[in-house]
Amino acid sequence: MSSLARTGWMLRGVPHIISETVAEHLFASALVSYEIAIKAKKRGLNANPEKTLAIAIVHDLAEAIIGDISRKAGIDMAKEEAEMRAYDMLNIEPELKNLYLEYREGRTLESIIARIGDSIATYIKANQYIKLGYRVDDIAKGSLEKALQLAEQVKIRDVVVEFLREDS
Repeated sequence: MSSLARTGWMLRGVPHIISETVAEHLFASALVSYEIAIKAKKRGLNANPEKTLAIAIVHDLAEAIIGDISRKAGIDMAKEEAEMRAYDMLNIEPELKNLYLEYREGRTLESIIARIGDSIATYIKANQYIKLGYRVDDIAKGSLEKALQLAEQVKIRDVVVEFLREDS
């Protein structure tokens, strides 16, 4: 997983040598998610930053077994089934698989914040690739739109906008 490049970037022409790995993405997603959860908690939301961090860390763990399958493949249901089988194959505590299920279902504030963190981490990486001349504008735009839509859903759009402003 530490050297498994994310497929979406390579499909857009980003060379393997500089493509973000799944491990790098998990780390970035976790840090962003944790920071947003802390900011949301400070604003009075009942967010648990540590749980958000844990969810973000495991959200793509199955890719260590099945690889990174791009959304462009158009096999979302098959990917979900493969991920579930992969989590069953991993020698991990049931609680970790439950965190993945919580992420996938988006049923808690923490899972939604982890999804926001995932999208923002992708948005930030896309902007880095854009500066290098790669045509990933649609990934940046889609990731930002998704993050803001989710943030609106849980009433933390201002937190996300503030985070993005600080990052730029």
